[in-house]
Parts: sequence; structure tokens; C-alpha cells
Amino acid sequence: MKQFCIVYFVSCFLLFLPQTVIAQHNNGKTSPEMQVDILNRLGTTYNEKGNFEKAESLFQKAIALCRVHKFDKKLGQSLYNLSSLYTETANYETAIKLGEECVEVLQKQDDKETVAKSLMNLETCWRKSGMFINGMIYADSAVKALRPLKKDTLLELALWRQGEVYRKINTARAIPMLKEALVLAQRIPELYNLDNIYNSLGQCYIEPYTTVYNTEIAEHYFRMALQAALQYDKVDVNDNRIQYGKICIVNEKYKEAEHQLKLVYRDALAANNNDRLSVAAFCLGELYFAMNRFQTASRYLKEHELLEERYDAAQKKITTDKMAFNFKTGRVETLNKLLKQQRELQRVKQEQVSFRNNVKIGISVAVTLFLVTVTLVLYRFNKRKNLLLSKKSATLRQQLLLTQMSPHFITSSIESIQNLIREDKPDIAASYLSKFTRLTRQILESSTGDSISLDEEIAMITNYLTVQQLLYPGGFNFTVDDDGMDTEAIYLPPMLTQPLLTNAIKRITGSNQHSIAVQLLLKDNKLLICVSDSGGPLQPGEQQRILELRDISITAERLEAPVTVKNITLEDGTVGVMTQLEIQYVTDD
Repeated sequence: MKQFCIVYFVSCFLLFLPQTVIAQHNNGKTSPEMQVDILNRLGTTYNEKGNFEKAESLFQKAIALCRVHKFDKKLGQSLYNLSSLYTETANYETAIKLGEECVEVLQKQDDKETVAKSLMNLETCWRKSGMFINGMIYADSAVKALRPLKKDTLLELALWRQGEVYRKINTARAIPMLKEALVLAQRIPELYNLDNIYNSLGQCYIEPYTTVYNTEIAEHYFRMALQAALQYDKVDVNDNRIQYGKICIVNEKYKEAEHQLKLVYRDALAANNNDRLSVAAFCLGELYFAMNRFQTASRYLKEHELLEERYDAAQKKITTDKMAFNFKTGRVETLNKLLKQQRELQRVKQEQVSFRNNVKIGISVAVTLFLVTVTLVLYRFNKRKNLLLSKKSATLRQQLLLTQMSPHFITSSIESIQNLIREDKPDIAASYLSKFTRLTRQILESSTGDSISLDEEIAMITNYLTVQQLLYPGGFNFTVDDDGMDTEAIYLPPMLTQPLLTNAIKRITGSNQHSIAVQLLLKDNKLLICVSDSGGPLQPGEQQRILELRDISITAERLEAPVTVKNITLEDGTVGVMTQLEIQYVTDD
């Protein structure tokens, strides 16, 4: 009977085995491409089950196989899988490196969908690392890459993430992004993201630094989030009840808040979910305190404290158990190392006996190894040096971006535009708002590249000075002279002129003569950038102070070229100051 069962199961296995697999087995082995697919599928399965170590090993094998056989498209997809895994395990630095390589590889293969997914993953890494500006750049890139593909499911997710990034910095810009995501999510609510988008919109109206603070609108969105969760995403219902209950407390709708929070409290109690029970108890304590029912509030707050103490005790026990496990494991590893060292000593003694008989061969091998080692060390040293230089350049570029996009400049620009609106000058306000938006986009876009055309730099100069005119009473005049050169054929590093312009604007503040002149010249195969102002001659010590300004010193360090500051005589006979620098430029010839 036992033999019959074995024969039966083997026959069924062979009967249902795919013919392609049987054919490949008959040929001797599975093709490398299929091996890569199998490794990626298995890795994804283990990743979904939470077995990250096994998934990591499988993805790394798939990547190695792709590199050997030059499967570039599959290499990009495997890199994306491993980058996503490292994002889940909070290893953001490694995830970013793999994600950037994935984008570089797949852009050549025209796999736009995976490129967009990788850009979204990179946005998550930078955002969770606290680098919101980099997160904004990748969020914008992901949305831009997805729009031509007409993939509503991915575009909705990308827009939501874009809104989440901007919500941390500029809620007014985040709201249109989230509303566009909401329109797409309403078409496909079964994707379980509708409640998240409503929730994000609600948060936009109650963020501490928001310019659109409105608890009534926030309550509307939190209520819609709860309704969406009840219909499409049962898992998130209680989280949405808590958010809705908390905003009802703020709006003094105590009965509704009590009803929602009591539902969460009962569900958590029935499910023995102490974490959620603790949150619900704390919120109920806040509610009854607001209702002046201090005795009931005290009871719930004490229950919250007791649950938190239990949680802390449980965490301490888990930590202690881990330490004990690591200690035992360490002892076993130590014993194994000692045994291994003893075996190694015995092996070395035997090799020494053999070595005496082969002195000449050993010396030759040692010299060869020495030369190879020196070569590798020099190679790694140069590679590391180049990497450090590249990182330094990126850091300087990011620091310069931050100086141009300072919160003071942004806030002052927006306040000035608001004043124009209050003064019933909507056309002028709209014009300046358009220029400010274009300037912001130009600065962000130029910060991602190594060079921009001189034509783009001139456009940025014009927009920057136009916006700055609005910030100073009485304004000022400015001119930009390109000396008739072909500005579209000349390329230079981005964001070089703004530090010089900012200094010139500061110098004319408080002066009766308000004018700035920007002149671009070609001299001895170099581009000469001169910024002149009518703010009077240099004061004692002012020249050194200008050269030590943070943004000007960053520019000089980027170019490894000095910035000069000197007095000049203007056309009307008055004395002003010229700040200039010379740079090597590149042409498209």
C-alpha cells in the first residue's frame, strides 16, 4: 500500500508539472533568465511573510546572476525589489543607493513603470530620513513619470505621497495634490487608500504651521475618512474613529466624540489590543476633562498610565530575553572560534613545513600578492577620493539650495503677495505669484543637475530680481546684459548668481539710489559674471564680510575659484560695488 501511494503521488506530480520545466530539465538545467524570475518571485514571497533575511539572500542572488549575464532590465527590477526590502527594514542609506542604480539602469531600458515605483520608493527613503527637500524632488519626479503612462492606481498613490511630503512644509501646495489623488481614488475605492487621502486632507487643516487652519473642514474630511474606511478598509476603521473623535473634541461635539471613542475602546478591549486600548483611554480622558467630568477623566487617564507601564515592562522583558539569547549565542560562537583557531594553528604548522621546501616559489607569490595588494589599495583610494568629492559637491549644492530657498524669503514673498491681494491688486498679485512659483520650480529643478544653460540662468536671475522687487518698499531697477552671446549654447553649474544678487540687494537697502546691473561676458575662454549695485562704496571691513558670507563662500568652494569684490564708478558718476567671478563654461559644440 505504501509503495502504491508513492507511485501515485509521483505520477500526479509529473502529470501537472509544466512542460517547459520538464523540457528544461531534460536539457540539463533551468535557463538563467528563468532562474532570475524564480529568485525574484521567491524573494517577494518571503518578503511578504516577513522573512527578510531569506528574501535578501534571494534578491542578491538574482542581482548577481543578472550582472553576470547582463540582463539589464531584470537587473533593474531585482534592484528595485531589494531596495524596497531595505526600505521596509529602515536601512535607508543602502535602499537609496540601490534605488538610484535601479532608476539609472531602467531608464535606458524604457521600463517607465518600474522607474516610477523606484522613484516613489526613493521619496519614502528620503522622507523617513528627514531630508524633505530630496523627498519633494523624488515625489515630483514620480508623478511626472507616471502621468504619461495613464496608470491611475500608481498615479493616485504617487500623488498622495507627494501631498504627504508637501504637507510637512507647505500645506497650501499639498491640498491640490491630495484632491487630485482623491478624484482618482474615488474611481477605484477598492484599493483601500481612499480613507488615507481623506485623512491627509484633514491633517492639512490642523497642522500647527498651516496657513489654512480650519477645524470644521478638518472634521468634514476626517468624517469622510471614517465612512470610507467603514465601506472599503475595515482594518483602519478604529484608527479613523480616533482621528474623528479627537477633532470632535476640538470642535466641542462631545457626544459624537464619546460615541466614536467608546466604540474604539470596546473593540480594543474585546480584541485584547492593549496599544489601541491605551490610546482610546487617553483620548477619553481628554474628552471628559474638556466636559469638566474630572473624576471620569482621571479614571481613564490612570488606566492609560497602567497600560503604558505594562507595555514598558513587556518591552523590557523582550530586551532582556534578547540580551540573554545574544549572550548564550556569543558564548557558543566564542567556543567555535577557539576550536577554529586551534585547527588553523595546526594547519599553519603543516604549511610552514611545506613552505621551507618551496622558498623560491613562496617569495615569488608573496611579491606578486604585494604588488596586487598595492594596486588594489591605490585603486580603492582613488575611487573613495572620487566618491568623497562627488558627495562634497552634492552637499555643497544642497546647502546652496537651502540658502536660496530660505524660509524667510518664502514667507516674505507670500506675505507681500497677500498684501497686494488685500490692496485689491489681483492682477499684480497674480503676476508676482506666477513669477515666484516659476522661480521656485527653476531653483528646485536646477539643483538636481550638474549644469544648466546660460539662457536658463538668465531667466532665473530675472525671476529672482522681479520677486525681490516686491519685497522692498519703492522697489529698485535692474538690468541683465548678456553681451549678445549665444546663451542657449553655453552651459554652467546651476545657482551661481543668486548669492551675488542677494548681496547686492542687501547693499541697496536703505539707499536713495536703487539699481542693480548684471553683466555676462566671455573673456579668455571663461565666463565672467559681474553684479554691480548702487549702494555706495565699501565700508571698512565690508569686503571681507561679503567674502565670508555663507552662500558666497559655498559658491567659491564649489568652483574652486575666487570671488572678487571692489569699488566701481557708475555711469552717473556715483560709486558702487561690483562682485564678480570667473568660471569655466561648457558649450554644446
